[in-house]
Amino acid sequence: MWSIVRRFAVIALGVVASWLLVVLVLNLTVYSPARSVQLYLSALEEGRFGEAAGIAGMSSVPAILPEPSGSLSEPEVVGTRTLASGKVVVLAEYVLQGDTESSYFTLEPAGDVLGLFNTWTFSTKPTAALVYSVIGDERIDVNNVRLSTRALGVPPRSTVLVPGVYEASLNTPWVAAPTTLARVTQTEAEYPLRLRVAPTNELTDTATTAIERYLEGCVAQEILQPIECPFGITIADRVVGVPAWTVLDYPVVSVTLGADRESWDVLAIGGVVEVTVSVQSLFDGSISEYSEIVSFLVEGSLQGTLIDGPVLTL
Repeated sequence: MWSIVRRFAVIALGVVASWLLVVLVLNLTVYSPARSVQLYLSALEEGRFGEAAGIAGMSSVPAILPEPSGSLSEPEVVGTRTLASGKVVVLAEYVLQGDTESSYFTLEPAGDVLGLFNTWTFSTKPTAALVYSVIGDERIDVNNVRLSTRALGVPPRSTVLVPGVYEASLNTPWVAAPTTLARVTQTEAEYPLRLRVAPTNELTDTATTAIERYLEGCVAQEILQPIECPFGITIADRVVGVPAWTVLDYPVVSVTLGADRESWDVLAIGGVVEVTVSVQSLFDGSISEYSEIVSFLVEGSLQGTLIDGPVLTL
C-alpha cells in the first residue's frame, strides 16, 4: 500500500518539477526581456511599425518612420545583464545599411501572467530625437515627410524609433539642399540633421529674366536719366535729339542668402549700356552726335521662396 502511495508521490513530484522546468524555460525564452527586444527589432525589420511601437509601449506610431525600408536586417540579441534594480539591459546587434551596429535596450518587469510567466516593458523607450537646423528655409523633408521647423518647437525635433536611418533634404522649384543622414542607434540620444539650402538654377534664371525685362524698360525711356534705373548721364551741351539707349552687355546675376536667412540678395554685375544723342554746343552752336558707354550694376532682394512664390524687389 505504502509503495503505491510513494509511487504516486514520486510521479506527482516529477510532474510538478517538469511543470516548474517548463515555466523556467518559458520565462527564459518566450517571456524573457531578450524575446521582447527580438520581437521589436523583427517588427522594424519587416516594416511593421505599428506593431513595433506597440511592443515599445508607445501610444502612437512616430510621424517619421525609419525608412528607407530594408535598411535594418539580421537583428540578434547577443547579451543581457540584470541590474540591482531588477531592470535588464539587453544588447542587440544588427546590420544597418550594410554595416554591423549595436544598441542597448533597458527593460523592467511589468507583472506576470497567471502568477507564473513574467512580462517585460521598455523602461527606457527605444526612441531617439532628430534635431533639425535649416538655414535659408523653414521646411525639411525627412524620409519623404515634409516638416515645418517652426511647428516643431525650439529647437525643432522629432521622436523616432531606434534603430533606423533617417535622411533629410529639401527640394523645391526655388531652393534645394543635398541629402544628409543620421544613423540612429542609441536610445535617448540626439542626432542633428542640418541643412543649408541654396538657390536653384530656376530661381537664378527667374531673377535674371526679371532683371533683363527691367533693363529693357529702362532703355526704352528716351531720356538721359531713365527713371528708377541703375544708369544715366548728364551732358553740359544742349540736347537737340532724342537719347537712344542700347544694352551692350546684360549683367551676370548671382543669388545669395540674405542676412535674415529667409530672403535672398540679388546682385547683377558687369552690365554695360550705350547712349547716343544729338547735342548742340553751347560754345559755337555746332551740332554733333554724342555717345557714351556706361557700366552699371543692379541690386535687389528676392522674397517668398518659403511659400514657393518668389518676388523680386529692385
